[in-house]
Formats: sequence, structure tokens, C-alpha cells
Amino acid sequence: MENTIYMDKYKFELKKGFKDRFNRINNKLFEYNSEVYLTNLKNSSEKNGNFELFHLLEENIEVKRNNMNIEPPDMFMFEIFSSLILYLNTENFYCKAINTDNILYRLGIIEEACKNRYRLKQELKEIREVLEKEDDTQFFAGINESALIKCLFGNPHFRNEDFSRAEKGFYLNGFINNLSIPVKIKEEIENENVEITGEIDDLKMKESSFFQKIKNEYGLEVENYEFLYKLSIKKSEEKIRSIEIQINLKLEDRYEINETNMIKTKY
Repeated sequence: MENTIYMDKYKFELKKGFKDRFNRINNKLFEYNSEVYLTNLKNSSEKNGNFELFHLLEENIEVKRNNMNIEPPDMFMFEIFSSLILYLNTENFYCKAINTDNILYRLGIIEEACKNRYRLKQELKEIREVLEKEDDTQFFAGINESALIKCLFGNPHFRNEDFSRAEKGFYLNGFINNLSIPVKIKEEIENENVEITGEIDDLKMKESSFFQKIKNEYGLEVENYEFLYKLSIKKSEEKIRSIEIQINLKLEDRYEINETNMIKTKY
């Protein structure tokens, strides 16, 4: 794909797991794989250089929970946002999906296929309400917090959101529900490649509040933790070949929450 840092084909992989060393029955694993196609829609004659316009298409989506394949109609839920026209602001790397009508059309087809499934009908109803709101703040936030978008466009290297002039960092959302984790980072760049490591900023995340939210989410009583964030971007000939994000949280000596997001060239 000319005039961008991206290739036109990637493989996307997401894994998120919860491990209990003392009781394996509590272990959970979510896996998501897809093929990602990026088409640059921006006219090369555009004078405004602070945006890109992409068609992002996901195909051959596969989802597993605890090593069990998700089958239709539940699988259809992961295809609602599989085709997006994205306006990417290249100054802050936030995306705006501008093909809402197309998404609603696809949603309508999926609603018909799921009309006899009460749980799915309720979830689809909530999605429709978000898409049809005049205020698109919630839709905008949902797109930018999706794992694929954060890996491709919204990672801390591109967003470059600092806590202050003296401290680089960002807020990690979605790793644990309803918890925004302040992560202070160090960045190294060598031969086009980028590596970022991060740890929780204890001054911004009071430990008592952190432990209480862990208890609320998982029902766990903890007093100690180890946290690591690692981002690796590999480039060749000014094109991104892979982006990998690894997040790991160990609680006491028993529990572990881990997440890996990766895009890599398909061929």
C-alpha cells in the first residue's frame, strides 16, 4: 500500500487468559484470529496531510472460548464491525468510522438471523441504540478501544500521550473491565524498530483502589502484584511488518491475567 506505513494484508491474533495455579477449573481463555485487509482510500492529490482514509476488512474470523469454537449465530456478533471505513487522524491516531449506514445494514441482517435467540437479541438491541444515537461519543470510544484498532493505530508509540513533560505514559483501558490503569513507559527506537516497556504508575493508581477493583471484578483478595506491559513494532523498508502487545498481571503467587495482541504480515 503506497504512501502509508502499513502493508495491505496482516494476520491478527488476540489471546486473553486468566490462570489460577491452585484451581484450574477457574482458568479461562479467549482467542480471536482474523485476516486483515487495509485499503488506502485517500486521494494522493489531497493537500491535507494529517489524516488517512482506510477500508479495514476482516475475513476468516475465528473465535474460541476455553478451546471451544464459537459457532453461528453467536459468531455473527463478531462480524458486525468487520468492515469499517476509517478516518484516521495522523496527529493523535484516533479513528472515526464513517460508514455507519453500512454497519447498520449488516446489523439488520444479523438481527434477522438471531431473532429467536433472546440473549443475542438484547445485545444487538444495545448495539443498535449506540449506532443510532445522534451523539456518536460512545461509538467513537468503542471503535478506538477495540483490540485490533489499538494494536494497529492506537498503541502508545503512535498516540504519544504523555502524563507530563517529564513522564511518558498512557491509560490502559479494557485489560480489566471498568479499570483504567496508568502505565508509565520507556521507549527505545533502533533501526526503525520500536520497543516500549511499561509498569503501573503507583502515584496515579493508589494501591488500595487497585486492589478493591480487582476484588470487585474477580472476587480476589490480593495484596501484591507484578505488572508488565511490552510493545514491539518491527519495520522493514519503512513498512510495519508486525506489532505485538503483551500485557501480564500476576496477583500474589496464584493468579495471572495475560493478554497478547499481534498483527503480522500474512505472507
